[in-house]
Amino acid sequence: MEGILQRVVSIIIAVAIFFILPVYIAYEKKDDISYSLALKITTDFVENVNSRGYISADMYNEFISELSVTQNTYDVYLEHTAKKYNPVIYSYTDDLKTIRGKFDYNLYKDQYEEGQIVISEGSNAGTYNNLVLAYDLSEKKYTQDQILSVISSTDKRVTINTSLDSYKNIDYRTLPAISSIYEINDDDQYNIYTMNEGDEFSVIIKNKNTTMATIIYNAITFGLAGNNNTRIYVNYGGTVKAETYRSKEVYDDTENYSTDTTDPNISSLVNSYISNGLMLVFNGEYNNGTTHSNSTNVWADLSGNVNNGTLSGFEFNDESGWRYDGLHFTGKEYVGISNLDFDEMTIEVVVRFDSITDPDNSQQSVLSNINSGGCGIVFNQLNSTDISKRGKISFDVYTEDEYGNVSSTPSSVIGSDVIQANKIYSISASFGRINLDTDESGMAYETFVQLLGINGEVDGKDFDGTYNKPATGSNFIIGGNPLAGVGANAQLKGTVYSVRIYNRALTEEEIKQNYEIDKQKYGIE
Repeated sequence: MEGILQRVVSIIIAVAIFFILPVYIAYEKKDDISYSLALKITTDFVENVNSRGYISADMYNEFISELSVTQNTYDVYLEHTAKKYNPVIYSYTDDLKTIRGKFDYNLYKDQYEEGQIVISEGSNAGTYNNLVLAYDLSEKKYTQDQILSVISSTDKRVTINTSLDSYKNIDYRTLPAISSIYEINDDDQYNIYTMNEGDEFSVIIKNKNTTMATIIYNAITFGLAGNNNTRIYVNYGGTVKAETYRSKEVYDDTENYSTDTTDPNISSLVNSYISNGLMLVFNGEYNNGTTHSNSTNVWADLSGNVNNGTLSGFEFNDESGWRYDGLHFTGKEYVGISNLDFDEMTIEVVVRFDSITDPDNSQQSVLSNINSGGCGIVFNQLNSTDISKRGKISFDVYTEDEYGNVSSTPSSVIGSDVIQANKIYSISASFGRINLDTDESGMAYETFVQLLGINGEVDGKDFDGTYNKPATGSNFIIGGNPLAGVGANAQLKGTVYSVRIYNRALTEEEIKQNYEIDKQKYGIE
């Protein structure tokens, strides 16, 4: 009897070790991956909100939609801590060591400007000198219910039926306590909940479903964990850095720019980058050649090679078209560049992505001529089917072997970091032969490489095979991929500030040199 019992116990232990434990470990790993993805999605959402200074229904809904990728359901808590700076007047004793009184600046402004406050009656009656203007800081917290009620409201609006820039004359201090109710236009009924620079915004998420790992753990431990089924908990917040719903300077066609073709600013801009092999330079600040235009449909090449770009699909409004020093894409536009297809090349772009997940596409082609061959800089979003590239930039080049067989998949170099929304990136991608130092015998030598630099961090590998050029008639496309012959498949949602194309492969040192210029010019962190 005792032997039978031992066998039963042994079988139970064996089942637990060889069957249940591996399954539990697999599901626990799945929870770990879900946590990492949820953390990334939450931090990107918070950083996006803090960099803009407002929340819209679209931004919130996109955040919730991205969380669903983890296949869990979540309790979500938003909190906005509004900081109020109220001007007050302090009166000090003659030795400036003791505060005699504190007065509301709005009530005693005139007396403060005269240098003396006189209280004629009451317990504080007297004459107050040694006045100092300062601020009282107070905080007020707004909960998720209050925030969501603003962006979904239909009866509490400040309606301006033009652009976001039209709000520049609105003083938030004249609005109600929850003052941030704006409508962009009548068609979209698009409200935004605004915050002020210096406020705090945070998000807490935790899963409310019971994951398989939790179920297995509770079964093994006979409910030792109790009712605590939380496996994914994220608490992330930060300081609001901007108020983009307010005024921003937009350059007119000729104001603030020289029309002199020998303008030293333009010459300095071009010459500051590596010049050997430079075939194209686009810059949003001088998009019209020697000036800036908010309506031009041609992006002028500053390199002197007249490789101008042709804009297609842009509406030239607040969202689609020229915005400040860049060209903003909404996924419906592209820029075509013809006559550029070299056996070796470097393509460089300064870009900011609006989001990291787009339900319309799993990737955003930034700068590409991929069409039955070719190469391109591609942002593979968090919903990409390629796990190795998910959330990262890749430089894809199609090749053919020595027998002329075309590769079915591109040769890819993948950036190491996951991309963030609303952050400026300087991206450089090159392939071809580069000259290296001399070998031990003193002979100079060269090698074929494929390099990808993102904000000065360069990854790379040996470049095998021969570059397989794209289909005849394909253009280089900013914002998408070319179709066969004409047109483009528009994908990019973000802003492109500059583009450079070389007819040779830049070295790692040259890539870093160009990045240092981009870093200074565009304030890349």
